[in-house]
Amino acid sequence: MIAQNDKNTDHEFCIKARREMSISGVTEVISFDEDEVHLVTYCGEMFIEGNDMHIDVLNIDSGDVTLSGRIDAVYYSVEKEKERRGLFGKRLK
Repeated sequence: MIAQNDKNTDHEFCIKARREMSISGVTEVISFDEDEVHLVTYCGEMFIEGNDMHIDVLNIDSGDVTLSGRIDAVYYSVEKEKERRGLFGKRLK
């Protein structure tokens, strides 16, 4: 049995006609503009690319985000924090 004060760790998203998207399980919004939304979810970092995108609902307490605009791509980052240092970070070790 799960205690009521335990945070839900489910994550899912739904896209309607490439114009509306609802996302659950969001823990942080890293950045957003009309062309890209960058979120942290329970399943990793999520990127949504498109055009004329707007965040309509942002409720980090419940983990829900709703956005609208033209949605062209959705993907998750597979990089680990250590791998993000790039060429110079690896050479300076």
